[in-house]
Amino acid sequence: MPASSPVGRFLTSSAGPGDVFTREDLTADQKLFGQTAAEFMRREVLPVAPRLYERDWPLTRALLRKAGELDLLRLEIPEVYGGLGLDKASAAYVAEQIGMNPSFGGSIGAHTGIGTLPLLYFGTAAQKAKYLPRLASGELIAAYALTEPGSGSDALAAKTRATLSADGTHYALNGRKMWITNGGFADLFTVFAKIDGAQFTGFLVERAMGVVSGPDEHKLGLDGSSTTELILDDVRVPVGNVLGTIGEGHKVAFNTLNLGRVKLGSRNLACAKHALANATQYARERHQFGKPIGSFGMIQHKLAEMAIRIFVGDAMVYRTLGEVDRALAMVDPADGERVLATIEQFAVECSINKVASSEALAYVVDESLQVYGGNGYSREFPAERPYRDARITRIYEGTNEINRMIIPTRILRAGLPAELPAAPDARDMRDVRNARGARGLLLGVKRLTLAMLGGAAAAYGERVRDHQEVLGHIADVIIDGYAIESALARSEKLAAAGSALAALAAEMTAVFVSDAADRVVHAAKQVAHAVGDPQLRDAIAPIAADPGVDSVAARRRIAAAVLAAGQHPL
Repeated sequence: MPASSPVGRFLTSSAGPGDVFTREDLTADQKLFGQTAAEFMRREVLPVAPRLYERDWPLTRALLRKAGELDLLRLEIPEVYGGLGLDKASAAYVAEQIGMNPSFGGSIGAHTGIGTLPLLYFGTAAQKAKYLPRLASGELIAAYALTEPGSGSDALAAKTRATLSADGTHYALNGRKMWITNGGFADLFTVFAKIDGAQFTGFLVERAMGVVSGPDEHKLGLDGSSTTELILDDVRVPVGNVLGTIGEGHKVAFNTLNLGRVKLGSRNLACAKHALANATQYARERHQFGKPIGSFGMIQHKLAEMAIRIFVGDAMVYRTLGEVDRALAMVDPADGERVLATIEQFAVECSINKVASSEALAYVVDESLQVYGGNGYSREFPAERPYRDARITRIYEGTNEINRMIIPTRILRAGLPAELPAAPDARDMRDVRNARGARGLLLGVKRLTLAMLGGAAAAYGERVRDHQEVLGHIADVIIDGYAIESALARSEKLAAAGSALAALAAEMTAVFVSDAADRVVHAAKQVAHAVGDPQLRDAIAPIAADPGVDSVAARRRIAAAVLAAGQHPL
């Protein structure tokens, strides 16, 4: 990519401890908002959670209104429209606390995120003035309606039609939308339809205009949130409720999903932390063969690996949030077009975090249930519900397959740099167990990534998008590279601050880097064979030579810290 391109900048630059925002950098004010959210969840939501699972949607609405009274619905809305105008890190930290109940987290997240943000960034001044204050208070609840029975990932294949009336005052919308979170009780929908079957356009549609909800879906998980079909039968929408520019609904739709991915990772990792805490408590209390199961090596391996993936995911998510907030600080928040263009520069990082955090969560809830053994399969224990709730995270906000395609194709579209980074010093590759060695390995991964991207582009040209398996392997290497650098920077930052947990963070990072090196080599070999580029083997060799670490002993020490804390120790 040219030096001027911000897309994939992390491949041609270096992020040290002073360059990244981490969880430890959250201010007292940011933590206060998070504390408010956590107390609200413990006092108001968790005690009535069984009623949410019974689909008591009036209760959900009442809880959303209470959340509005505590300012939890207005975090990202500008002050002029009744909001607080806070940054993305603050909003993500609040979402993390609300994630202690994923069903309610889904309801509130759909309202404040994909339900409200399209209006915030694409609405006219009149539309914002009319709706945003009422959304901020919880008087109105919002939802987002893009997916249709025949168009999931291929959103532009939508069949819903919008026809302008003869007098030019309104559009008649006809069609069906599927999988609408808050669909059973929302008041305001962002709906996408094709005007005259051709011009894909967004509309702000009030329920009172004629929207009808189908019955709630019977879902695998998140069964305490409403998900329904929407039936649009000659729904009359005033022309003043067109959202954005006619024929440019794709900009509204895809930017909205990109915005949602900015904060999604923190909620995923919050769910992972709760699952780990539950498994840890059980491992301490459950005895077999006369001792707690947490003393057994196989259980310790699970607890340690869960903790490692959460630590690394945290580092990735907050790094990106910090970078987005720094970029947005240079933009007038009232200039929606520039705000969106700024966030779009981080589309690759957002997709990386979406994939990595959802797959870390999938691993954690699966292994958490396994710690419980047979009891984990029973609804009497707190392992099966998180397992079910987590499954959707690899599907919504763009499937992980779609996001894996976004990562390399966006970088290829921006263009590869004329020169690759300098080769790593051989001395830097001797020992991955220290920061210098890991930094050398990281540079090798970046060089390999760029070589794979160049090899795929040369082999396939304009048809590179058709070779999804190759792009998927490249995406996995990019994700691991971003994860390695993020974990290194966070652990180095803890060390520089003299944190008592710095040694534990360094150990988690060392184990992750060692395992990631093996994954990178495997993926790169698949690409090298597929594109027929023997030169890629030269770029693979330094990483394949990585000696690794004694991960068995390291995981035992990490597990001991987890068991001592009774939860994630960092």
